[in-house]
Amino acid sequence: MHQRLHRDHLKVNVRVRERDTGRVLGHLADVSLGGLCVSGEAPACDGDPVWLTLSLPWPVEGQREVSLAASLRWQRAAGSRRHAGYRLHAADAPALAVLDALAARFAD
Repeated sequence: MHQRLHRDHLKVNVRVRERDTGRVLGHLADVSLGGLCVSGEAPACDGDPVWLTLSLPWPVEGQREVSLAASLRWQRAAGSRRHAGYRLHAADAPALAVLDALAARFAD
């Protein structure tokens, strides 16, 4: 059964890259404490889990960058871009605080 978690669209540009290679995947499109959606031109990272780094345009909860472990749940083409949904597996307390703040402060 396919289960979709509710995530809110962001109003801030957060760059997402693969932590170990530095490859830019795109930008955070929406987020919750359960997962995130990345929109970009690069193919999604498939791994179980893959470590992602979120680069913030300004400090959020005292952090400019956070890393988290996530696994790819789905991906699809959207015109010239690709959207990929990841389920969160692991993040430290500062990373969780940033995700919570992003969802709360920049949501519709």
